[in-house]
Amino acid sequence: MRTGQEIQRLRTAAGLTQEQLAERLYVSRELISKWELGQRKPDIRMLREMAALFSVGVDELADTGALVEELASCMPPGVPLDEARFRRQLPAFLKMLSDRDSGVFLHRYFFLESPSEIAALFEIKENFVRTVLARTRKKLRKYLKEEWK
Repeated sequence: MRTGQEIQRLRTAAGLTQEQLAERLYVSRELISKWELGQRKPDIRMLREMAALFSVGVDELADTGALVEELASCMPPGVPLDEARFRRQLPAFLKMLSDRDSGVFLHRYFFLESPSEIAALFEIKENFVRTVLARTRKKLRKYLKEEWK
């Protein structure tokens, strides 16, 4: 719910209505309302657009710290993060995964959904989502280690 509350707080502080924010983001007013009520979550692209609009960091809008830590654990030891390189290699890595596993990964790290939301979407148990994510991060770490030699 924190993300929706932050969107609403920043929107009202900027003196914008839901309709005005929706127009600036090229989305519907209804979607803004769902974000603010916590019924839907904006994806990372929308979070970045709102962060730029409100002159704040993405972390102020959404609690992404834990997700960043999860992905940081995939980096090979002693290798500094090269974000551009990581972005280029991620699609090739995701193509190596099953549709389900890549979908779970994307819903967690791109759409910022919780394991329980992903479980409901894929009709699997939440613990299994956590297992898939842990195994996928391990595979990603191995993949990056080999690619970044």
